Amino acid sequence: MKKKALSLLAIVVLLSTISILAIDLEIRSEAISDNFIIELDDPGAFELTIKNLGEADTFEIYSLVGINITHAPFSLDSEETKKIRIYLTPQDAQKKEQSYIFEYKVKDSNNEIQTDSLTLNILKLESIFSIKTDPINPKSEIITLDIKNNVMRNFKNVKFKISSLFFEDEKTVSFNSNEKKFIEIKLDTKKLKSSNAGNYLINSQIEFNNIIANIESQIKFLEIEGLETIETEEGTIIQRKETIKKNTGNIKKLVTIKEEKNFLAYLFTTTNIAPTEVKTNGFIREYTWEKVLIPNEEIKVIIKTNWIFPLLIVIIILAGMKLIRKSIYDNLELTKKVSFIKTKGGQFALKVNIKARAKKKIDKITIIDSLPGLVKLYNKFGVLAPDKIDLESRKLHWNLHSLNAEETRIFTYIIYSDKIGIVGKFELPETRAVYDDEGELKETISNKSFYIRDEDN
Repeated sequence: MKKKALSLLAIVVLLSTISILAIDLEIRSEAISDNFIIELDDPGAFELTIKNLGEADTFEIYSLVGINITHAPFSLDSEETKKIRIYLTPQDAQKKEQSYIFEYKVKDSNNEIQTDSLTLNILKLESIFSIKTDPINPKSEIITLDIKNNVMRNFKNVKFKISSLFFEDEKTVSFNSNEKKFIEIKLDTKKLKSSNAGNYLINSQIEFNNIIANIESQIKFLEIEGLETIETEEGTIIQRKETIKKNTGNIKKLVTIKEEKNFLAYLFTTTNIAPTEVKTNGFIREYTWEKVLIPNEEIKVIIKTNWIFPLLIVIIILAGMKLIRKSIYDNLELTKKVSFIKTKGGQFALKVNIKARAKKKIDKITIIDSLPGLVKLYNKFGVLAPDKIDLESRKLHWNLHSLNAEETRIFTYIIYSDKIGIVGKFELPETRAVYDDEGELKETISNKSFYIRDEDN
């Protein structure tokens, strides 16, 4: 019985000793840099605040699988608290992008062990930074990029070479832990004008400590509609009309140009490009051009109506009529001129000269001239006074027995107005003549004559 009691007592004493000697630590962890960047091979860092609730001892921190832990040796008195910084480097098998949760152990000099866990983010350099931007407005000139450092680590002098369809630039930027920076880049406005709306890639090359990585992000190019129309018209005989429609937006646009020509004009009309559709409605022909324009594309339609050919036809016809008329009336030529004369009383007065020239011998010639309204006849004439003055019909008659070939006679008279002044164009009626040409009665008419007076005359 005594032996059993003694054995039981020994066991109790031994257990008490073991309890006193067991490791008893209170541990709190704080991340200094909870990441390991594979290309840089820099360790992550944590600060452990350790309080020894047991006996004074020396301690060691380590991990058995996946992570190498380095730290300065340390010891703790009973109830003493210390901050211990540990550095974490993943083993080769774990050097891949992941959030790695692992156990670490704290061992005392008696090989007593206490276990805890930490999480280390294992990343590639391309995952460290993210680049974002607001959508691009087609009327913008500058874009602002939002670049964020996504990890608990400082970076000094990171080089960014950033490019897309709309811009290209290089920047060197430094970051604090989890800091965000904003950089402005000038846009290529020519590219904005010629590109369709939609999503586009941003390619960014990152260089840090001679390590290069590439990341891609997206940018949205907003939709906007725009159409510019320019029309010009010129010419009289050769009429030219130019219409330009340009897509100033960044989405495809269907544009239409219409033009109408009457039945005569379209016979002499040409265009620089063939119309999409031609319709005839009675005496009107309608031309239509349609085209889908991409951004910054234009359609130019030039319409020419050449009246030279029909004008030549008219001139030939008129010349022919004139030749015919000359063949009939060219034996007597009448020329009428008018000139202004000053009077003592300040009345408006004009001197009228009529010259008659025969191209061959003609007989029984009567020259008839008409007085315009609003004027009076001055009772004084040149060498040849009228044979008859009919004031009721306002006509003057000169009678000639005959004129020999190349013989010329001049008839002169004066008209005036003492009540009104004439400003502008004052036109006189044509002079007529009838005569006998080898037994055939013929007629000729003079040119039109007029006097122009402005307010200063």
